[in-house]
Amino acid sequence: MAQIRSMNAADVDQVSRFIAELNQIEESHIGYCGKDHQEIAHSFMEDVTDVPYNEGFVLAYENDKLIGVLGFDADLEQHCAELWGPFVKADKWEHIDKLWGQMVELLPPEIHSLSLFPNKKNAPVIQLAEYLDFSKKSEEAILKFQRADCCKLTEAGAAELTESYYSEMIELHDRVFPNTYYSGQQIIERVNEHRKVFIINNGTDLSGYIYVEAEPEFGEANIEFFGVTESERGKGIGSRLLMAALTWLFAFDTIEAITLCVGADNDKAIQLYKKVGFQHVHDLCFYYKE
Repeated sequence: MAQIRSMNAADVDQVSRFIAELNQIEESHIGYCGKDHQEIAHSFMEDVTDVPYNEGFVLAYENDKLIGVLGFDADLEQHCAELWGPFVKADKWEHIDKLWGQMVELLPPEIHSLSLFPNKKNAPVIQLAEYLDFSKKSEEAILKFQRADCCKLTEAGAAELTESYYSEMIELHDRVFPNTYYSGQQIIERVNEHRKVFIINNGTDLSGYIYVEAEPEFGEANIEFFGVTESERGKGIGSRLLMAALTWLFAFDTIEAITLCVGADNDKAIQLYKKVGFQHVHDLCFYYKE
């Protein structure tokens, strides 16, 4: 019989390695949780903050061996939480009800919705989501650009965002990505030496922007958002923004690959990414529950 208990500081390394191992396999893969145990451990310590991991994660053990992990990364201001997992050994799913029940008891009353991002091949988690009445909101394609393909990049003619374009960038972002996890103003507030916004203008007005984040300590980078104004589409602005972002990100020697997420039915965007040099690596499903 499995024993379920809360996670503590002594568990971080073991749990991080457990998640990293299962997240390498498409049949147990969960998006946004990472595949490198050091990166995952760093996320526990630095990113899972509104509700710390020792108050939001539960572990399942059988004969003193870790067989399951489930927790959440809460955003109390937005009243939502992203689920980490469930990560369960393939032959131990009979314990999921108990694991789920104890995790739910840890949810703060401020949390009004949950989201889940399993790989399309992760049948156990998809079945669990449907059993628990999560709604499937979308399917997403994950694409990757490798350092070895940097030779395909050309001069993009983009520049870093300056204050004179703040209002145009905020307006464009909030129009293209309404109600997403960062508003245009929040993006500007996040900019630092490892988080950049690049823009292209037509001489006066903003043509497009791209927001990217680097974590050189862990060899990680993300293209978070980019948008092009309606009147400037079809002119290669998107490709130029992507090339500018990739050129900057790969200036960090530790970054070997960059991944991004796009709607699986957004053929136009997927073709744009592939044209620049991205390869299609995963398909994920986004589930949501009030």
